[in-house]
Amino acid sequence: MNKLSSIFKSILPHGGVIVLFYIVVAIYFLPVFEGKVLPQGDIVRYKGMAQELVEYGKPSGWTGSMFSGMPSYQITGNTQGGNVVDWIKTNVFNKIPPREGSAIFILLITSYILFLILGANIPTAIFGAIGVAFSSYNLIIIHAGHVTKIWALAYVPLILAGLISAFQRKYLFGLILFGLGLAFQISSNHLQITYYTALLCVIISIGYCIHFILQKKYKDLGIAVGILAIALILGVGSNAASFYVNYEMGKESTRGKSELTPKDNSKSKQSGGLDKDYAFEWSYGKAETFTLLIPNFMGGESGGVLGSDSHLYKELRSKGAQVGNEIQSYTYWGDQLFTEGPVYFGAIICFLFILSLFIIPRSYKWWLLGASVFFIFLSWGKNFEAFNDFIFYHLPYYNKFRTVSMALVIPAFIFPLLGCMALKELLVGDVNTEKFKKALIYSTGIVGGLCLIFWIMPGTFLNFQSSLDGQYGMPDWYYSALLQDRQDLLQADALRSLIFVLLAAALLFIFITAKDKKKVGIWIISGLVVLTLVDLWQIDKRYLNNKSFVPKRTYQDQNFKKSIADDEILKDKSPSYRVLNLNNPFQETNTSYYHKSIGGYHAAKLERYQELIDYRLSGEINGIIKVLSETQSLDSLLNFMPQCRTLNMLNTKYIIYNPGQPPIENPYHYGNAWFVDSYKLVENADAEMASFQMLDPKKQAVVDKRFADNLNNLQIVPDSTAKIELLTYAPDKLEYKSSSQKEGLAVFSEIYYQYGWKAFIDGKQVPISRVDWILRSIVIPTGEHKIEFIFEPDAVNTAGTIASIMSGILILALLGSILLLLRKTKSNVVTN
Repeated sequence: MNKLSSIFKSILPHGGVIVLFYIVVAIYFLPVFEGKVLPQGDIVRYKGMAQELVEYGKPSGWTGSMFSGMPSYQITGNTQGGNVVDWIKTNVFNKIPPREGSAIFILLITSYILFLILGANIPTAIFGAIGVAFSSYNLIIIHAGHVTKIWALAYVPLILAGLISAFQRKYLFGLILFGLGLAFQISSNHLQITYYTALLCVIISIGYCIHFILQKKYKDLGIAVGILAIALILGVGSNAASFYVNYEMGKESTRGKSELTPKDNSKSKQSGGLDKDYAFEWSYGKAETFTLLIPNFMGGESGGVLGSDSHLYKELRSKGAQVGNEIQSYTYWGDQLFTEGPVYFGAIICFLFILSLFIIPRSYKWWLLGASVFFIFLSWGKNFEAFNDFIFYHLPYYNKFRTVSMALVIPAFIFPLLGCMALKELLVGDVNTEKFKKALIYSTGIVGGLCLIFWIMPGTFLNFQSSLDGQYGMPDWYYSALLQDRQDLLQADALRSLIFVLLAAALLFIFITAKDKKKVGIWIISGLVVLTLVDLWQIDKRYLNNKSFVPKRTYQDQNFKKSIADDEILKDKSPSYRVLNLNNPFQETNTSYYHKSIGGYHAAKLERYQELIDYRLSGEINGIIKVLSETQSLDSLLNFMPQCRTLNMLNTKYIIYNPGQPPIENPYHYGNAWFVDSYKLVENADAEMASFQMLDPKKQAVVDKRFADNLNNLQIVPDSTAKIELLTYAPDKLEYKSSSQKEGLAVFSEIYYQYGWKAFIDGKQVPISRVDWILRSIVIPTGEHKIEFIFEPDAVNTAGTIASIMSGILILALLGSILLLLRKTKSNVVTN
């Protein structure tokens, strides 16, 4: 009984901390417990794109609901195989109530573990965890619905804890924490966060390697590297299927390299990934980086709210405008196209970060400072092209990602980490009073001085104007008042940050001058915890607050409510046809919720489909809109539809122009499949697209010569009696019946994808050719036949098996380590 009691006492404080974290998260997300939900834009889009698979009820690597068909791995994350780690994440962690805040809860716990590993005491570890978890970006992305991103961030501390443990010779902790953290993060399916995490791990590892080499501790270095290598294999292996499909999609999606020769080859270098301008579209401004310390440095969010005491509000009232208690305006004046809020680390966190550079004696502070500067440089993107152009074109795989401002997530871990280590140094180190006083004066002067300058005289350095202001067409009186409000917003938050810095500095001064530092220390840390939580909480609530939540019924009624057009289309019980929504078709997924859509929304659509949009579909869609707007005549549109050959070959049967009215039925769509009278072999993608521009897909197919062997010198003799019919449709299986008197080439209005689709004629597999840029085609012999297309991605399934094995080993290693620790604890109890 004494043994169990001792074990319980050692665990109890940490259990209490976890309960504390849960209470904090529960209070923040209290509206969820009141039956409300958080409308999240990306989640709404996700539900639209995933609905077909939800209704299907079985795992499928393909969906027909968006972009005429595409792999579903990046939608549902489904990759065959039993990934035990992913199961735990999905069925345990992700379902902790309130679900909207469960990632923050896990992030608090993993950060707490990291700081304990670094040697912090419990109160200091709580401080560090609060600083990491409540950084404003985390709450902003939850509001936006970037669920995979926040979950990937939740496991960064676990990875860092494992990395540091291995180099600290805590090999078992290193193996388990690094392997589990990596496995959980990769299964969250946000590779950009994983990429940034890997870069940070490389930087830290280089620092440790240099340290070990200088100390000539080659054996310790070898063991640590070996342990991390095993953990890396287990973590990556647990997600073998996910990694494989990302590799696969990387070649076929818009992240891959186009086969087409650029229209202007001299314009820019080719990266083999995303277009540079697209990748750098969301670049943080250099001056905007001050939001890390002063949240409203750049006016806050786009469309920020101004109260009745603002200059603009008073100007509007003076001119007779009818306004409520507050107004929205263009308060944000940073370099990004728009933003939902600033990246704010916290005034106290920034202060302690600077203080750490003065008082931490160990060299790791310089590695971490260098890492922070590196990632801040990355976040500047196009605003620091001298640096970022080189990185974009030379750092492996970096050009696969966009929204470079996201790089600030890494300093958001480093700043609290160094700040926490500064507090640890004060509490457990030998404090040199005079040295610390100087460090306190310097850091207060630097951080507080910046706040003071921007509070007193911001206009000396800033003009509060944005390059985007001209597009809003604001009158001079309006613009003048707005500029003054932008300045006021900055000054108010500069003063606010200054107050927090001075309060933190005062607490530390009390500690350093106290006679009984051990007794005072707990109260000082507790005070810093409360101040930091208040600081971050207040800013977070500007962007995710109780008003952000809505009643569940209201939310359900607003999203995916059937329109008149939807009801009419759903009366058609044909196995498969496609729908074009003319209302921003490539930025919405509402159509995909009920129908197989020509459009959709996804950051990693197939590259060839994007090129089909650019070269063909956009022109045809704009033509339809023009005819409707100019003539208001259904007859005119129907006369125009035969010219929309690309839409017709994609089996576009219905067009939604007004959801509140019945759709337009297109009588010229080609159907699910057809036999062509001839085909044309071409040399490459450029020739394929050029020929496709002049093609009548109903009569002739254009085929890249790489598929010539599949055709086996087929000589087509037109057969007017030939026909082919779709019998059944499922996302991963289609069944047809064909009849012909001669051997022919059948074209199917389904998207070609080489990794997984197999074709069978009467049960015998036959090769699939890509024709007409993006469609499937097979050679069909004379007679009547049963034709099947089945999505069976063998390589993905094999990778799934590997993932099952690796994740199982990782979980068994975790359970084994827990048993060992319990035995060790019992042994220590007996000894004592």
